[in-house]
Amino acid sequence: MTDPASDTHRQEQLLVPLAAEDVAVLGSDGEQLAALLATSLHGLALLRTGRASAAELAAVIEGTTGLLERLEAVRDAAVRQDAARDVSISHSDLAAAMHLKSRATAQTRRRTLLQTTPGELERWATGTTG
Repeated sequence: MTDPASDTHRQEQLLVPLAAEDVAVLGSDGEQLAALLATSLHGLALLRTGRASAAELAAVIEGTTGLLERLEAVRDAAVRQDAARDVSISHSDLAAAMHLKSRATAQTRRRTLLQTTPGELERWATGTTG
């Protein structure tokens, strides 16, 4: 696969603006997410040019899957932390935040999530992995 970070290719930089405190808290996890995002963006460029090989497409699928899994864990952790608050986000506001048309769907998704224990990636999202 063409490495998006290869020194042999002219590179442009995309800036992800984060506060210094956020960078410090995230540490290498921020770098890991940035690398997965870079793989996804490179894959998007390959798809748009139509020049991706089978191996490159497999790498795009792997990278985007890893990114999606982590983003879903961040969302789930946010929903779980919000539900633990004395006053949580309304079901209507949760539906809007999750791009759902139905408040009832948001309520069901929250309830279903809260019936499970946080998985490894959700614990990763909250920084509570061992």
